[in-house]
Amino acid sequence: MQHLRACSLFQPSNLAKAIESTLDPSSDAPKHLFGSIMAFPHTVVARSVAVLGFDFVMIDALHTAINAENLIQLIQTVNLSSEGKTCAVVRVRGPECHLLTHALDAGAAGIIFPHVDTAEQAAAAVAKVKYAYSGGERSLSPSALIAGATDMAPPGSSHEIVADKHIAVICQIESTLALENVEAIAATPGVNSLMLGPGDLRVSLGLPSKRVGEFDHPKFLAAVDRLIQVSQMYRKPLMTVAFKVSARSDSWISKFSLLLTSADIISVVNGHRQELANTKQLLQDYQQDSSAAWTPPSSNSDRDCEIEESD
Repeated sequence: MQHLRACSLFQPSNLAKAIESTLDPSSDAPKHLFGSIMAFPHTVVARSVAVLGFDFVMIDALHTAINAENLIQLIQTVNLSSEGKTCAVVRVRGPECHLLTHALDAGAAGIIFPHVDTAEQAAAAVAKVKYAYSGGERSLSPSALIAGATDMAPPGSSHEIVADKHIAVICQIESTLALENVEAIAATPGVNSLMLGPGDLRVSLGLPSKRVGEFDHPKFLAAVDRLIQVSQMYRKPLMTVAFKVSARSDSWISKFSLLLTSADIISVVNGHRQELANTKQLLQDYQQDSSAAWTPPSSNSDRDCEIEESD
């Protein structure tokens, strides 16, 4: 992502271009972009994950308790700590969420809108992200960037035009209604990517929220196939979580360009569980080895008997 950074790290990198390039056969750009979900809204987590080599970090302001100041700090920590190699993507509650403006002003390179069910909702999301230069409604902040210091832009351009060009709009498809309208959503100008929300989609299909058994239900797989078809038809790359799938039972994952390979909360839980199990097993193995190697000493009475017998 570093080659797609803006003139200032306080401005968004060109995630829209990176996403578009994943489906461009003539481009040498990567065909997959890898990200991690941040549910722990702390700058220590942000600066740690930002230097691990991810293309983007998804800050989840939908299911995480984040305020405006906290969100700004997280976005800029990711952008600055990675020196533009990793960009911040934010999931907000919707186009009217008060955190959206702060995410954009702080330099987020992508915005994820959940539960986009219609083309009208997709258009409303795009309008809130884009300035009037691109037919949008985004308000211009008087203090987000400093004149002559962080508002630089290429000759003949401006930081507003750069933002409109760089910021990606990602619409989550996670209901049967969204599947019915997915072609119209994909065709909406300004939408850069479609994100599969597997849990909510399963619930909308009347299925358990998590897969039961090794393979998914045919209804869910049919929905995924539908999404892939639309993606290829409209050249809109797909995004989803990848840490809950397997190569054997989820071959469809290869058709998704943006892959969330981890989530901090899940990594912490799995790590703690594994280390706890490892320590318990270590102690159990030590006790077994010690018992097998230890031979109890002979008692005094046994030694006396041996002396008498020798006499």
